[in-house]
Amino acid sequence: MSKPKIAIVVGSTRAARFADVPTQWIAKIAKAHADIDVEIVDLRDWPLPFFDEVASSAWAPSQNEVAQRWQKKVAEFDGFIFTAAEYNHAPTGVLKNAIDYAANEW
Repeated sequence: MSKPKIAIVVGSTRAARFADVPTQWIAKIAKAHADIDVEIVDLRDWPLPFFDEVASSAWAPSQNEVAQRWQKKVAEFDGFIFTAAEYNHAPTGVLKNAIDYAANEW
């Protein structure tokens, strides 16, 4: 049986973000467990535009190349841990946008 693959998604792209601190802490603890594979997925590496597709990927294929690659990346994982900043009592816009681009893959 293969090991579950877990993504730690860094949910902020700000230059002064704090998310790197808990991300590294979580990754260190998770990587100590030989029975799972862990990968950090940084939204800085995924320059998704604001969601502008004709419909959710659940209904129509995405046209944007970065969105298509993002959907393939998300589909690689069995589980997710999000390090998400809270802005005005909500997650970051960049995280919400990334979630919106991958409807079927979650």
